[in-house]
Amino acid sequence: MKDINERIAALSAEQRALLELRLRQKNLKIKTSTSIAITPIPRDKNLPLSFAQARLWLQEQLNPGSDIYNMSAAIRLVGKLNIEALEESINEIIRRHEVLRTTFTSVDGQPFQVITSDVQQKIPVVNLRELPKAQQKAEIEYLSIKEFQLPFDFAQAPLLRCTLLQLGEQEHILLFTIHHIVFDGWSKGILIRELAALYTAFAAGEPSPLPALPIQYADFAVWQRQHLQGERREALLSYWKQQLANLPVLQLPTTRPRAEVKTNRGASHIFLIPASVVQEVRSLCQQVGVTLFMTLLASFKILLQRYCNQDDIVVGTDVANRNQAEIEQLIGFFVNLLVLRTDLSGNPTFLELLQRVRIQTLVAYAHQDLPFDDLVRELQPERHLSNTVPLFQVLFVLLNTPNSALELPGLTLNLLEVESINARFDLALFLTETEQGIEGKWQYNADLFAQDTITRFTNHWQTLINSIVTQPQSRINTLEMLTEAEKAQQTMQQQERKATKRQKFMTIAPKAVSLSVEQLIKTDYLQEGQKFPLVIQPNSAEVDLMSWAENNREYIETELFKHGAILFRDFNIQSVSEFENFAQAICPNLFAEYGDLPRAGEGGKVYGSTPYPADKAIFFHNESSHLHCFPLKIWFYCVQPAQQGGETPIVDCRKAYQILPAKLREKLAQKQLMYVRNYTNNLDVSWQDFFRTSDKSDVEDYCRQAGIIFEWYGDDGLITRQVRPALTVHPKTSESIFFNQIQLHHIAYLDVTTRKSLLSLFDEKKLPRNVYYGDGTSIEDDVITEINQVYQQSQTSFEWQKGDILMLDNMLCAHGRSPYVGQRKIVVAMGEMIHSNNIASQNIMEEVYAN
Repeated sequence: MKDINERIAALSAEQRALLELRLRQKNLKIKTSTSIAITPIPRDKNLPLSFAQARLWLQEQLNPGSDIYNMSAAIRLVGKLNIEALEESINEIIRRHEVLRTTFTSVDGQPFQVITSDVQQKIPVVNLRELPKAQQKAEIEYLSIKEFQLPFDFAQAPLLRCTLLQLGEQEHILLFTIHHIVFDGWSKGILIRELAALYTAFAAGEPSPLPALPIQYADFAVWQRQHLQGERREALLSYWKQQLANLPVLQLPTTRPRAEVKTNRGASHIFLIPASVVQEVRSLCQQVGVTLFMTLLASFKILLQRYCNQDDIVVGTDVANRNQAEIEQLIGFFVNLLVLRTDLSGNPTFLELLQRVRIQTLVAYAHQDLPFDDLVRELQPERHLSNTVPLFQVLFVLLNTPNSALELPGLTLNLLEVESINARFDLALFLTETEQGIEGKWQYNADLFAQDTITRFTNHWQTLINSIVTQPQSRINTLEMLTEAEKAQQTMQQQERKATKRQKFMTIAPKAVSLSVEQLIKTDYLQEGQKFPLVIQPNSAEVDLMSWAENNREYIETELFKHGAILFRDFNIQSVSEFENFAQAICPNLFAEYGDLPRAGEGGKVYGSTPYPADKAIFFHNESSHLHCFPLKIWFYCVQPAQQGGETPIVDCRKAYQILPAKLREKLAQKQLMYVRNYTNNLDVSWQDFFRTSDKSDVEDYCRQAGIIFEWYGDDGLITRQVRPALTVHPKTSESIFFNQIQLHHIAYLDVTTRKSLLSLFDEKKLPRNVYYGDGTSIEDDVITEINQVYQQSQTSFEWQKGDILMLDNMLCAHGRSPYVGQRKIVVAMGEMIHSNNIASQNIMEEVYAN
């Protein structure tokens, strides 16, 4: 047993969470901490607030008299109402639950609870019976808003109000307002159950049927502070500080910039996910062993990724925080906020993303006891006036509080919709399961978002969910988000723009017939004396790049062979689809299926740039030069330049060849290179994903055709080795070039910590990726140093401007990517695929010795 306990203690938080989930699925339980019972404590000392209450008390001090944490409800009652029994029932609930008789004061700046011994609530009745229907409706709206916006005095009990609007002899509306500091969503179910039981009894002249409560909220507050201290608190805090380091701010598509918004004016929008769709989602959940919340959250995070153009997605969620049996029947403020952060980079399949969300959510639940305000106090994040809750801007909640239907004898009750007056978050989405499906309710800052934006969010999310349930194995950037109407409109707009541009070009065509290429465009260089790359710009805003390219393919190809790279700037390319049309104008057969690169989500043959951490550089490489087939032409289009950095530095491969030391050039020509790849699950892509098959014979056939040496090992391991040149001859210019992916594959280019970690786990021959000489011997350190110097002397770089297009000859030009800050979106197209067998067989050795 000791050995088992030690092994459990050694597990990481993620491993422990998964173990707990498996045990729960087998009706077992792992004890995570010593459970201390909550017991009544004396009331003769100052009573502390719970951690959750302390947060709202602080908000009240910062913004006194605010109504932002008022929780409101309006209930229509039709039938014979016993007002005395209703009033007596509410007062009995106040008597039963001390928290409803609690006020708040401070001593030396510290807040404390003060429990009032006797509180009697008188329900005022407002008679609206004599008013005409139209005027009655207006008065109900006016009185409701007035009631719900009225702030509470923390020094006056109870922090609960009821007003009864009498519309007729047998029709009333009960307006109910209570402050969040003594109430939460779970409390609502308790209140409804107790009100129904008490009203039924009191209306019949019977005593209360409810048993006495063994503990009260103040007992919980004391227990919580005693329970959460020392090593336990430090362990929880350590996890969250690591998890939430360098939190991003979501760049939501707001109507107005957040910096300009100083109010919390709220609005809401309700929608329904049909039961048929919910059933399909549930079926998917059962197949992969996740909860409904996890699946909906994963889909919601894809929506945010699309809108924010960010991969690091942070949302908050509520947890009931009632993990002790003693407090399940208490009214009070127990709810805690959890921050759920998910990395969506690498364009995973939805099922892969779902597993990320699953593990991250389970681990967050395992650390949910740390109060949110305690975390905020430690992290001290920057606060925004337009967002009262720090650390995240979007709240996502699937309500699972116990539902109780409010049924009173002789009465029919309907809960009326209450418009959100205040917004506590930029965006909040509350989901509730009903017989009709899942009802969604957006609550949002109406100064930040317009109503049509929220409607668009809703439509796109519903489309995403439908796409997920039909193709959960698809990569997330291929999942459909646009509605059928939007796709039709988009197609029509593209056709209209294309027709308009064609028409413009036709109108200037007669003038252009006698013009030379140089009169339609102008050429220049980024730096004086530096002819790499060539820069092409329009001489007139009327020059349409697509039409010009179609009519000047030969000119573009000649200049590309001469310079190796061309930067097209200021041509007013507005979209990814226009970029794709331009690339196709030069190369009609763009490559449509390319390895691991993620789809851009727009256009059929355009990819997102290589998914890689923003703070890391991507080293120089000729695209796919380590494979038997590679693109000769590559285009990059700048949709959004980074706030800082993010350049795509390029290397003149002819110059690199020329400045290679002669001995090294000879050695590389003679030995060539061997690229080794070890397909390892959870560290690199699996061979099943890379080769897109689970059949080993298919992999073997592919490798034989591509000249790849393969070796199976263990149960499911695969190592491939492919010998490729480091130097070669361009098939069209017959020039010798430095052509390889040494920097991208050699272990020397990993940071020191990662390199040491990998070498401690794997024998060098079993590393996920590495490159050797073609005979399998290691490349010396001094050779790596010489290659670095060659690249440094042959490179050039420039800052991206929005709309830039960079066209490369992939053999004449290597490329990389600099680290960056902020959001960056560069998309890629590739064409003119070349097989190594089709390259002229000129002996590179002859060229080497000739030089």
